[in-house]
Amino acid sequence: HLPTHPGQAAFTGEIIHGSQYRRPEQAAGKRVLVVGGGESGGDIAAEVSRAAVETVLSLRRGIAVLPRRRHGWPNDYRTCRVNHSPAPWIFQTRHPADRWKKRIYTAAFLPAVVFDKLVQSVATLCYEYLPLLDCRQRPAGRTAAEELATRLRMRRVARRLLQESGGTIAENFGTKGEDFVRAIATGHCRRVGPIVRFDGGRVDFEDGASFDPDLVIYCTGFEPRVSFLEGPLADGPRFLHLINPTVGADLGFIGFVRPAYGAIPPLAELQARYFALVQSGRVALPPAAEIEHSIERQQAFRRHFFRAVTGRLDHLVDFTSFSDELASRVGCKPSAAAIRNEGPAFRRRFFAGPFVAAQYRLVGPHAKPEIARQVITNLPISHPKPMLSLYYLRWALSRLLHRVLGDEFAPKLTLQAR
Repeated sequence: HLPTHPGQAAFTGEIIHGSQYRRPEQAAGKRVLVVGGGESGGDIAAEVSRAAVETVLSLRRGIAVLPRRRHGWPNDYRTCRVNHSPAPWIFQTRHPADRWKKRIYTAAFLPAVVFDKLVQSVATLCYEYLPLLDCRQRPAGRTAAEELATRLRMRRVARRLLQESGGTIAENFGTKGEDFVRAIATGHCRRVGPIVRFDGGRVDFEDGASFDPDLVIYCTGFEPRVSFLEGPLADGPRFLHLINPTVGADLGFIGFVRPAYGAIPPLAELQARYFALVQSGRVALPPAAEIEHSIERQQAFRRHFFRAVTGRLDHLVDFTSFSDELASRVGCKPSAAAIRNEGPAFRRRFFAGPFVAAQYRLVGPHAKPEIARQVITNLPISHPKPMLSLYYLRWALSRLLHRVLGDEFAPKLTLQAR
């Protein structure tokens, strides 16, 4: 679908959806407006800016931007269990309602918090800023000084976009790719606010800017529609984002879920495994009250955890915690005792290596333990050792607070008790 704005029907240029964009030649020699800063919008804006006469990117809000690679590794490799196990308010989120917990954590573990801040500062300097000085790999025709200046401007642009989003990196759904940030930093793309109206060939924006594009590319996402189902059946809240409680186990919506970071297929796989177990009669759906409580808990978590995007993307989930919840229902969530029985190389990579679906093939239905062990044991660890030490420290302190002060201080991820 395409959004509509006042005067759009009389627009004299061309309007397409991002899915209709195929190659940069479509933008060659044109003045192009790209609307939206998600994955498609960012990538298309970056590519268009290399071919168009002028490129403008319209954003209605700030966004969280992550590079595709960090420290030489794909950014996906940085999602690990030990990093995501502590309570999220310790380092991932900054919801005002959690400030009292943060104060208790700081007061109880002040020396550890000071050490945490010190290591973070040193690690940021060593692993974030100093690598900027290495400009040996740079676009052709640019000097090292020019490349360094561009990288510093890119950091400022990305930081400003995050500040305008209203939350931390974890409290948004992220745009994985910063090529469009480079285009903004180098002046090849200009950022403006949301569209107010079309006035013939001109587009006016909320921040007072205007632009006369030849081509408008809408990268504003999709509305999932299931035309053969009535609205309440297709749109109602779902247990595990999978089963509409008013219909029951006869209908499953597999893959209708969006992780803020991470991939849909591993979540769809776990949903499919649970749905297959229900259909085969090996697992029964929980009572209606438990289903309702689960749906309410997921909705409350989304409102709290993703406060920067409240009211958007009803099926937005946190990849790691939702994976564990699905695995608990399937019966394939690893137990602490089972992990302790594994060798040190396996344990280290299970906690510090990438968060992969193989961990849910160690035990339970559909288990392939030998293959899973081989996959996990061969995983790389992309986090620098100083940062890993912080993750383990935060995790230990988070578990201690939980034991002493109860479920209000529960870690984000836990292993099966047995």
